[in-house]
Order: sequence, then structure tokens, then C-alpha cells
Amino acid sequence: MAASQNPIQGSLFGANEKSGANETEQLISSKTSNENLSNQQLKDDASLRPRRKNTSKNRNQKIDLDAFSHAEIEEPKWSHHNLPEIDDLTPALRHYVELKVENPDRILLYRLGDFFECFFEDAITLSQLLEITLTSKEGGKKIGKVPMAGIPHHASDRYCTELIKKGLSIAICDQLEAAPSKGNKLIKRGITRLITPGTILEEGMLRAKQNNWLASVLIESKTTKDTINWSLAKIDVSTGEFIVQEGKDTKDLRQELIKLNAAEVISEKKSISNKNWHEGLLDITEFNQTSFSQLEATATIKNHYCLNNIDGLGIESDSLSIRTVGGLIEYLNKTHPNLNDNFKKGIKTNICIDFPNIKNNQTELIIDNQTRRNLEITSTQKNGQFHGSLLWAIDKTLTAMGGRCMRSWLEEPLTDLYTIESRQKIIGLLVQSSRLRRNIRKVLKAMGDLERLAGRAGAQQAGARDLVAIAEGINRFPIIKKYLNDPIFEETKFFEALINLDQDLIDLALKINNQIIENPPLSLTEGGLIYDGINPILDGLRNQLDDHNSWLRSQELEERKNSNINNLKLQYHRSFGYFLSVSKAKSINVPDHWIRRQTLTNEERFVTPDLKEREGKIFQVKARISQLEYELFCELRILVGNKSNIIRKAAKAISYLDVLSGLSELAATNNYVQPKVVGNQNKNQSRKLSIVEGRHPVVEQILIDKEFVPNDIELGSKTDLIILSGPNASGKSCYLRQVGVLQIMAQIGSWIPAKSCTLGIADQLFTRVGAVDDLAAGQSTFMVEMIETAFILNKATEKSLVLLDEIGRGTSTFDGLSIAWSVSEFLAKKIKSRSIFATHYHELNQISEYIDNVENYQVLVQHKNNTLSFLHKVERGGANKSYGIEAARLAGVPREVINNAKMILNNLEKNSSKTIQITKSVKS
Repeated sequence: MAASQNPIQGSLFGANEKSGANETEQLISSKTSNENLSNQQLKDDASLRPRRKNTSKNRNQKIDLDAFSHAEIEEPKWSHHNLPEIDDLTPALRHYVELKVENPDRILLYRLGDFFECFFEDAITLSQLLEITLTSKEGGKKIGKVPMAGIPHHASDRYCTELIKKGLSIAICDQLEAAPSKGNKLIKRGITRLITPGTILEEGMLRAKQNNWLASVLIESKTTKDTINWSLAKIDVSTGEFIVQEGKDTKDLRQELIKLNAAEVISEKKSISNKNWHEGLLDITEFNQTSFSQLEATATIKNHYCLNNIDGLGIESDSLSIRTVGGLIEYLNKTHPNLNDNFKKGIKTNICIDFPNIKNNQTELIIDNQTRRNLEITSTQKNGQFHGSLLWAIDKTLTAMGGRCMRSWLEEPLTDLYTIESRQKIIGLLVQSSRLRRNIRKVLKAMGDLERLAGRAGAQQAGARDLVAIAEGINRFPIIKKYLNDPIFEETKFFEALINLDQDLIDLALKINNQIIENPPLSLTEGGLIYDGINPILDGLRNQLDDHNSWLRSQELEERKNSNINNLKLQYHRSFGYFLSVSKAKSINVPDHWIRRQTLTNEERFVTPDLKEREGKIFQVKARISQLEYELFCELRILVGNKSNIIRKAAKAISYLDVLSGLSELAATNNYVQPKVVGNQNKNQSRKLSIVEGRHPVVEQILIDKEFVPNDIELGSKTDLIILSGPNASGKSCYLRQVGVLQIMAQIGSWIPAKSCTLGIADQLFTRVGAVDDLAAGQSTFMVEMIETAFILNKATEKSLVLLDEIGRGTSTFDGLSIAWSVSEFLAKKIKSRSIFATHYHELNQISEYIDNVENYQVLVQHKNNTLSFLHKVERGGANKSYGIEAARLAGVPREVINNAKMILNNLEKNSSKTIQITKSVKS
């Protein structure tokens, strides 16, 4: 959104409004102090401006406690911006209300001097959410006081972060010109940007190693409830990544949105009204419906990318995705308006984004969200913590951009054999050459987040320290390029931007280092940014300032001599300017031309007419220096912004190298092996899953006082289904998760913790582990279990990997056993996916007797002298006991309960069949 067409021209406050500090300064610096006023003058002043005691009216009245306890808490007067007449407000508040009308659902932060202020209902909200003082401001003669709350502009990021976390959006109204040094000329102000959860760029508001996605969704309803055409576009404005995908199933859309975990999702009214895809899942931000129309969306895309037509994007011109992409870009036009007409002419937003990347689900291993939770890929299942997840265990990246890349690889493992093998080869090279690996990681260790730094520069929001960090990162590119001399790096095409390094980037880094000082200040408007010798005008101004400083030093010596006060000091205070400081004892005999400025406990401060005159000249020179430095910095920032896309390409290559070097470090230090991944071309081996002495990478790292017990797995050649039996707490679930995690690691190109491994590429990975209620939907544990099982049985193919744990336990024994038995047969005979079915229904071992592609495995236990020991070792053969009562004893169940349970079990076994006999084979 562009800035307001009618920005007010106002100073910090209205014509008659001065800050308390300024009033004090004027009183102190005035030639006529209050001490010179006669008694009659003071009386006359009191009669003209009478003062009333605010508390006198009710002070002696008795408080009615009953009435007070039942009284409603009233909002402050003028608590809402609609309450006062707009014409009765001061110019600043009138402009505030005009902007608030345009942004009714956003907190409006209005820049007044060193603060961002809120008024009316926003002030009340701000004071409550941020726990800051609610004060007031004069709203006009007819209005009186209105609620006000504010935050320091230099700390706005911190406060805005808290508001964003609470789900609020913010409109920033900033000054569009420098404040005048004299007079009451009004400063132009206008909306410079909107901060929403999905459009933040500020470093302090973002998670370093996690993308911050803004998504746009459109749907076209079809004949049935679950069948719709949908399009999902997602963008990380901080890195420029832009991904688009389409589908036809409501459940698939919900799965994508859960996996995405977007900070913000936008859509148009018609799509939002169909609640099947988002109800109970997330809140949707409604955006202008016309922005999603085919005509406007197409025009928006053409304007942003400066294209004559959109055919080259790879998106069909009449598809739903064109509307989704166009609406998303228009939303960025509104939240990040381009206020500089000379910068990127014709582009309405200052956000640098990539061309849309069309996502094809056939190129990645599909993992549903329940499986992600079960395998604890990016967070633990119990409490959602990062520590203990697969990402925690294998992420050895050293940069923020590498961390985001590592996360995306884990969330979307590959199905393309060439890319998998390319990653494996580089990891192999770095494992073999520890010196090369250490050198690369040493250079990467101090690398800044170039993706997001370039994004801020492109949006013209980067600070001086950001540009210095960009230059430092670019200066490391040639060093990294030197290490990428093996032919394997050129073959993979991952590192083209580094191998064929753009010389313009090196020149840009040199320019930054030559112009901006090594440790620049945070503020861009107070000078101290630019080196000497860069601009002759700047050098001339600094010379003038040196002359003034020389005069100040000579003035101090002269006044010390004239006053005979040896400890006199000429000092500076931000609020009071320059002054002569003397002790209390020496202040009696100061020269007549000194003017008392301020009295402190042990000190007196004075000024002289010459000092005040010189002070004005110094301030003028300093203001010109600060303004010129800021202009020079902005010119440099625009140059960097114009190269932001090139910087990001190189940064993306750095992120790949960071991930691969991290995985090689993991493999080299933890005894991992390179798995042999088999493509679909080799039909005899493409479904094979053979792992010798595999280990769970997370559990192995968490175990401290004992070693992890490795286990084998053989699936997909002669065996499609393994019935895994054994007692509870023996390690069945860990074994299941281990197999799934190793499959994922192999398909991101990583080496794995095992002695050897050969596996085919899976198209989908499913797990059903653990018991979960869905109380909000009124579904019991058993119902959730059945829904998840149905989802797996309806989606899995023969190329899928299916891992099931304890299906059927939520109902009666024979019902549960029957369901588990039937599911096992369906997997083995109908789907023929590579599957492991963990159960303590040891009766299921009979299935292998009449279905050839089923084999029994068991988790070994040792039972001696009424003591049960878990060996955590998986071997061929079925268990014939569940040891549930022994497991209960180990858990601390009282001995009386355990003994009674054994008696009950003996009676049940005597009165029922010990085994379930097969009467006939179930046909497929």
C-alpha cells in the first residue's frame, strides 16, 4: 500500500505543544528567569491561569464500597477513534484517525520524534498486551485528553515481535522527511509498511533456522465435499523463496497446510466460505477479492517481473495458480509498498522474490503429518521440543541459511536418484578428506545469513551493519571457490553461483568496505557511518567541525584563565548542549558574562553568548554531516539491493555446502555408511530394504551410560510384511521408527548409522504409532487409530513403506485381533507394500504359515527367576508370550495386583482356545 495521499505536515507535536524537556530547556536558557519576576507579576499570572486541585472534590467524601464493587470498569474517555469529531482533533491526531480508518484491523504505530505512539483503542490494547503505561495526550480544545501509549522507535522491533506473536498486524506510520531544525513546520508522515506475521523482514522477529512462510490459497469447489481444485502458493519474504503447487483433494490441502505451518495464510472471501479445508486448522486473512481475479492477477505478475507475457513461468495462463500467485504478490504490494519512484521503476513492492517454483509431488517422498509427528522429524511428539528430534540429531550446519536448508531437505526427501547420488558423492569426498571438510567449515562458521541480509537490502531496510555483514560474506566466496576444485562440485550444479563467481559481487563488497566504517552505529541518521576521503563535501564539513572543536578547546582554556577556576570544564549534554561546569564553591565568583544554565547538587552549569552562538553553528554542521552520510549510505544500499538476487543465488549454494559438509561431519564422527540407493530402473532391487546393524540416530546420541543395540531389517525381496511381536517396552516402536528414519536419511542423500545398507526409493512413508485422543472432534483413541489406519490402507502403494504399531488394541480382545489380522492380510496380499506390523497379538504369527511374503520377527527378552530383561534385539521368529504382567511389575504396579492378574490370566487361558486356528485362507 502506498503512503497516504494526504500526509500531514506536522512537527512532533502541535504548534502549542512542547515536550517537557524542551520547556525546561527554554526556561533555563531564557535571559529572564523566574527569579526576576516580581510578586505582583506572579499574582497576575495566577489569576490569568488559575489552577484547581483535582482531588479536592471527592477527597473528604466517604467511599461507597458496595457501589464501587458493583460498578462497571469504564473505558477512558474517547477510548475509540470514532468517538470524537475528526475536525475537533489536533492535526496530528486528525491524521492518525484518517490512517486508522484505512487500517481498522491493525495496530497503528505513529512516529512522533523518538517514539512510535498509539492513541485511542490502540493505546489501550498496547498498554495491556505489552504492559506499558497508558497515558494521555491533548486532543484539542473541544476534546481534551485522549488515551496514548508509546514505544521507543529504536526498540520497536522488540515490541513488534511481541505483538506479532500474539497474532496482531501492525501499520507503521513514519516520518517521510527530516524534522526541521527551526520553526513549527509540520513534518510529512505516511504509512511506510504493514507488518503482518507472514511479511516480517526484521532479524529479531524471525527464527534463524526456520522459514517464515506467507501462503495464499484458492479453491474451486467440485461436485463432492472432499473433491476440490486447489492452489497453494507460499513465499518466504525474508529469503525470496516462492513455491506453487496444486491438488484436487481437501485432505491433501489440509495435510500441506499442517506441514507448512505458515505464519500467515491469505485468501479471498469465496474460498474462505468453504470451510472444509481450513476449519479447526488455522485462521485465514481475507484479502481483496479483485486482487485474485484472473485479469488483475496476470497484470500484477507481469508488472512485478517486468514480463510481456507469463508463459515463461511454467504456469498455465488460465490456471488457478495464476490467481493465487497474483493475489500473493499484490498482498506484498500492500504490506511492503515501494515508496521510492527511482528504485525499481514500475515495481510496486520493494520485496525481492524469486520466480515461482512449480512443486511436483512426484519428486519427493510423501510423508503425512501424523507420520512426521510419530517419527519426530523436526520436533518431539511428547512436548514439541527441538531437542530429541531427528533434525536435532543430524543438523550440524553452521549458518542460519544452512539450517533452513537442512530442515527443508528433511521435510521433503527426494525420489530422484541422480540428485540423491550427487549429494552422497560430495559427502563421500568430504568424509575422505577431513582437511577439506575442516577448511570449508572453518570459512562457513562466521558466515552471516546472506539470504535474509540480501532480502533486507533489497527491501531498503538494511542497516549499516547488515551491509558490512554482506561484504564480509561475499569476501569469503573466493576462499570457498578455491576449495570447490574437484570435478564433482561442477557435475552436481549445486555450486554454479560460487564456481562462476560474479565479479560484480567482489567489487560491491570492496565498495562497502571502502565506504562504511568497520563497526558502524545502529542509527543511520546520526552520522558516524562513512569513512573520510569518500566524499569531498563530507570531508569539508568534517573540517569545519574540527575547526569548531578547536575553538571549543581554546574557549575552555580562555574561560579557565579569565575566571581563575582551574577545574573548569567545557562539557556537552544531549539535552542542554554545551556548557561550562564549575563546582559549587567556585560558582560564586564567576565572570559577569556567564549565564547560569542549571544547578546540580555539587555543580553549577553556565553558558556564554559566544558559546551559544558557536553551538548553533556546530549543530548546523552536524545536521548536514548526518544528512549527507545518510544519503551516501542509501545510495550504497540501493546498489546492494540491485544485486540481492545474485547474492541470494550464491547464498543458496552456500546453504547446500553447509548442509553437505555438516552431514559429512556427522558421518565421519559417528561411524555412518553410504547407503546404496536403488532406482526404479532396477526392478529386481527397487523395492529392497536391507539394513545390517542399523541404529537409531537420535536414541544413539541420547544414550549415555550404555550402547545402542543395532538391528537388521530385510524387506522387499521375498518378504513384504514383517509381523514383529514382543512385550511392551521391549523396543518395537523404536525399531519401527528407526527403519522410517533411516529411509528418510537415505532419501535426502545422507549417510546412515549402519554397517551396510541397500534400499529402494519409497514414494510414500506411513506410520501408525502411539495412542492419541482427538477430544475436540469427539473421537476416541480407537476411532483416531482406525481413521489413521484407513488413510494408510487407502493411500499406500507397493512402493510405499508402512510402519504400524499395535493396531486394534482400543477395543475388545477378539475385535482387535480380528482387525489386526485382516489389516495384515490386506497389506501382504492386496497392497504388497514394504510393511512392518508390530504387535503383542502373537497369534498373528500364524499368517506366515499360509502367505508366502509374510515373515515373523520378534524382540528378544530374557525371563529368569521371575525377572524380565529387555535385550532390544530383533531376530527372526515369532514370540509366543506378551509378558504384559511382567512389564506391569517393572512399571511399579503393586505386587498384590500383579499376583491377582496372574491368577486371572491362568483362568482365562484354561477357558478359551490357546491359539486361533485358521479354518480357511482369505482370498485376495
